[in-house]
Amino acid sequence: MHHQSQTAPALPTVGLVSHKTYTVRRSTMLAGLAWLALSTACSGAAGWYILSSDDLAARMIARETSRQYAYEDRISALRADIDRYASRALLDQDGVESRVDELASRQAELESRQSLVAALTDTLQSSGLIPAAKLPLRSQVIKPGEPIRASGVTSFAPILPGKPMPAPDTPSLRGADGGAAGGWQSGETPAEPPAKRVDAALTRLDGAIARTSEAQISALRDMDESVAAAQKRLRSALAETGLDAERLAAPTAATGGMGGPFVPVKLDPSEGPFAATLNALQPRLAAVLRLRGVIEQLPLARPMAGDHDFTSNYGYRTDPFTRGLAMHTGIDFRAETGSSIMATAPGKVVIAEYNGGYGNMVEVEHANGLTTRYAHMSAISVSTGQMVKAGTVVGRVGTTGRSTGPHLHYETRINDEPVDPTRFLRAGGKLLANAL
Repeated sequence: MHHQSQTAPALPTVGLVSHKTYTVRRSTMLAGLAWLALSTACSGAAGWYILSSDDLAARMIARETSRQYAYEDRISALRADIDRYASRALLDQDGVESRVDELASRQAELESRQSLVAALTDTLQSSGLIPAAKLPLRSQVIKPGEPIRASGVTSFAPILPGKPMPAPDTPSLRGADGGAAGGWQSGETPAEPPAKRVDAALTRLDGAIARTSEAQISALRDMDESVAAAQKRLRSALAETGLDAERLAAPTAATGGMGGPFVPVKLDPSEGPFAATLNALQPRLAAVLRLRGVIEQLPLARPMAGDHDFTSNYGYRTDPFTRGLAMHTGIDFRAETGSSIMATAPGKVVIAEYNGGYGNMVEVEHANGLTTRYAHMSAISVSTGQMVKAGTVVGRVGTTGRSTGPHLHYETRINDEPVDPTRFLRAGGKLLANAL
């Protein structure tokens, strides 16, 4: 036991060997620690990288998702805007077509009115009631059948080559640039939207129709004033004759081959100023034309051209042969032998022969029981039954019959009763002074 205990000093060797092994293990441990640290660092870096990558991917995914939503919202907004613009365009087109229909209807009415204005103008001009210089100009109103145009827009034809499309209002895109609005930059934008150009053209056309309508009404009012003045002058002239204008019949025969069924124009004054003016003008114009027709049948013209002195008036006088009081049934004009004697109104020759104290005499029968006599002629130029006009030469001045010298004895009779011819001559002079 004691021997065995002496062998104990061998332990340091073992301890030395153990110490060397400890040294190896330490380096190995350091290497392991280094490797562990490196592994840990790599793992950490890898983990951090993985975590960072996942976060970046998440942010990228979120960003892309947000952008996708923004684009989807923008596309939805654009579709809504397109639908709204399409609906607005259809409504605008319906409005334009309604305005065009209204303007076309007004134009048709305007042309119908113009035909009435033209007919009245032709009537006044052909009857000579109003000088041509006072008639309304045809250029002031449209001609029947001619479309009204305003800056290239015609109400008869389709106004637009296509449907008017309103200009976009540059809608903003949601989710892009913080919601700021951005304009469309695709192509050139016209200076003025088509819808505004169409509206402006229709407005100009509406103004042209309104101005034309006012011109027609103004023309009718001018006619009415002129016809009223003519009616006053005619009545004043007829008053000189002492005849009742209401009882005188105007001639009904028309020359030139005219006729057809009578279709009266019915007007309602409540429809507007045009109908009211025309409704007032028609009866006045009819009255003037009737008076005009009556006057044209009256012996208002002078029986001889130029100025000739009266040698004896109508009424009681001293007879040139007996020197006694006598009734002179006409008036005497001093004139040279052979001077022309003319009919003072249209009519029919009923006497063309020598007739006692009248000498060579011509009697012309006119309308409304009126007759005129031309006596003491040196020659007779017409025959019984012949139709004559005012101004037709019926004979020559002479001194045949009961006469003291060359002169014309002129009589005017109503139902074979003598009346003063100067009344008719004064009426004719008044009308001539008024250029009617």
